[in-house]
Amino acid sequence: MRKRFALELDETLHAGWVRAPGDGYFDVNPWLRDRQGALLVEPEPLFWEWVEGSLYDERRDAAIVAFDEEGREVERLALGGARVVELGLPSVDPDGVGALWLQVEAKTAEMQGGAATAEARGEPPTIIGCRVHLHGPAPQPVHEIDALTITLGRRGLQRVKLAVEGDADWEAAESLVDREGALEYLAAETGPVLARVEFKIAGIDVERVEASAEGSQRAKLVLACRGLRLGPTGSGESS
Repeated sequence: MRKRFALELDETLHAGWVRAPGDGYFDVNPWLRDRQGALLVEPEPLFWEWVEGSLYDERRDAAIVAFDEEGREVERLALGGARVVELGLPSVDPDGVGALWLQVEAKTAEMQGGAATAEARGEPPTIIGCRVHLHGPAPQPVHEIDALTITLGRRGLQRVKLAVEGDADWEAAESLVDREGALEYLAAETGPVLARVEFKIAGIDVERVEASAEGSQRAKLVLACRGLRLGPTGSGESS
């Protein structure tokens, strides 16, 4: 029986879908042994409230809920006093899709039997694209971007490596230093925005500029950012 897994907060609130690693079955042993583990998540808005609260060491009860093929809950891993300590954003390229992963710290962990019925939770979104706000009112499409890891509360410089498409004056790249920027991870070409990461540019390097197959300009950029922080996703529509 192939299972599906949902992330639940405060016993009843759906916060997103969890993708099981490997063959599709979730291995709970690391959770029970260490009370922590890494998950792949397709988030709902409530998930970001949990992440925001974790910045201030706010803890919530959480659960990984398993459903059978007919949507019935069969078991759950209940986590008491849980908070997010690390968040990962996937690499994105023209051929790939991805999901967020997170590291969770919990005070207690317990396997429980499933309920007889459970409410439907709909279909999960998946990250399929990314765009970046560097200058001007409109975001630029990101052709590809390396995976990022955000450790909550961490300060200091982090590198962001990406390829950007669109018209731009790359000779004036240094003018972007000290400006605010943002990455938006998308479930579709124009939205919705599943995750928004804001940063301040401390340095910028243009590795190379080339023409894409469509004839547009494409540049490989490396940004040195003064910290990465999660921001509000907004409506997800293009400017």
